[in-house]
Amino acid sequence: EEEDFYIQCDAPNCNEWHEGSTLSPPITPLTASTYETWHCPSCTPYHGPSKLKSVTSMRQGLRKKRRIDFVKLNDPAALLESESNNNGIGVAANDVQEIDFRAKLELRRKKGMFQNGMTASSTGKGCCLKITSGKNEFTTKYVNTHGFNQPVLFATQQPYQIGLKLPSKNFSFDTVAKLVGPYRKTQVIDTATQLTTEYTLQEWVDYLSTPEHERTRILNVITLEYSQTPLGKLVREPAFAREVDFVSQCWPKTTEDLRRILDHNNKNKNRSLDDNDDNDKSKTSKEEEEEEEDLTELLKELQEEIPRVSKYCLMSAAGSYTDFHVDFGGTAVWYHVYFGQKIFYFIEPTTKNLKIYSEWATNGTSSSSGGGGSKKSNANAFLPDLITAAGGDVFEVQLKKGQTLFIPSGWIHAVFTPKDSLVFGGNFVHRHSLEMQLTIFRLEKKMKVGKDYKFPFYQKLMWFVAWDFLKQRDDLMMMQLGDKGKNTSVMGREQQVIQQICGKYPNHVLLGYKALAKELESWSRSKQKNTTDQFPENMDVTKVAIQLGELLTKCVAHLGV
Repeated sequence: EEEDFYIQCDAPNCNEWHEGSTLSPPITPLTASTYETWHCPSCTPYHGPSKLKSVTSMRQGLRKKRRIDFVKLNDPAALLESESNNNGIGVAANDVQEIDFRAKLELRRKKGMFQNGMTASSTGKGCCLKITSGKNEFTTKYVNTHGFNQPVLFATQQPYQIGLKLPSKNFSFDTVAKLVGPYRKTQVIDTATQLTTEYTLQEWVDYLSTPEHERTRILNVITLEYSQTPLGKLVREPAFAREVDFVSQCWPKTTEDLRRILDHNNKNKNRSLDDNDDNDKSKTSKEEEEEEEDLTELLKELQEEIPRVSKYCLMSAAGSYTDFHVDFGGTAVWYHVYFGQKIFYFIEPTTKNLKIYSEWATNGTSSSSGGGGSKKSNANAFLPDLITAAGGDVFEVQLKKGQTLFIPSGWIHAVFTPKDSLVFGGNFVHRHSLEMQLTIFRLEKKMKVGKDYKFPFYQKLMWFVAWDFLKQRDDLMMMQLGDKGKNTSVMGREQQVIQQICGKYPNHVLLGYKALAKELESWSRSKQKNTTDQFPENMDVTKVAIQLGELLTKCVAHLGV
């Protein structure tokens, strides 16, 4: 029977069996017979694709020497075809322009267009960056008090002080390929055109091994996610990013997490306000077993959907340039230069600057946004020219080997690479910038940013964030049901909980959750498939949105803000 067919991986040290019908594409006894060696999805990045049996006799010993396909990177038509396939944006051949970004930046630097982001950090005036060097200067406690609204640079070259774990010395591009998989494909950006193609990591390492003066193109890799590879075990995000990351804090991890959400859907399950309720005991053992099976299956699906954005490896050739962009979903970024050098160009995300940026990005001048839109008269404009002409500032910040940078939500930035560089970084969504993150989410929608350029399952994550906040409320209500709480009215217990929540979270966080409640209420009424598809399967989204809104309205009223 084809549905009972299993195939064994032929890769060394694997030999795992896989159900044929669950593979993509599915494998049957007939198709399995066409393989000489078959590699499972986990082994393909390390041992290469599966090998089909020869249809005709082949001459032996004529193995081709591996070569780098520089031809497709010198052929704008090939680049355009790749770009069109990746994001669905049609690009005409005569729209391809090769731009010397190094010259553009140098010309504006000489004109004094860029402000030094490293100056006046002690006063915080006229500077977008706060420089720190001590291990206790940038913590969750610090951010609770001061917020996280400007880039933070750790000048110290001792990453352990901020809880960052990195590979040992002598780590190279070649080591990355071995750990992530030499056959793993990754997106490569051509600096001059800002268009993309695809390489295996081994091809990419071969390119970087070419002397700089012999490289015909300047290429850049900035989207290699490695958390599920051996490299993922060698890198641990900075402590602050781990402590506040919504994905690690709020995405369901167990069936018990899902059961609590399911219980919350039942109107008779408001036991947080009642002393005792034994309604669950009416379930039969068979019903409980079926519920557990359903929750286990749902958890498996959620584990496959979990956004994996906290660990990226960036490998850039000297001269690489990433055009101005805002990280997807308004995420914050941690960014550590393992070796090499980077120069950042920052623009503060004011309402005015974001408007200029969105209009510029949708004119077809930037590939980093993935947005669509018609060409306009300023299609060849350089964003710093538009920002400074409108009275805004562009800050220049140099990042050296061993330094770590935190970029807040919404900040518009470009990156230039003076020398070959290896960077470890990641993105995280957090409670300290919810309003800005939602602003960027709406901006992406307005700009019609392609799916491949968006934060994966962003809306579903926000529902879990809302539920996690309500769960904290419910837990505090249960604590109020102690010996003292039993003699207190429901309204009295609720008021005590509101006081505790307001004491735990700073004003800017509560205002962010209030903005989230408003956004969720809008989503809950939506009939658009791309929104409803992200409703958590076992969650009453309308109820969650309403309850979060009511709770935050009371909290904000209590604070008087």
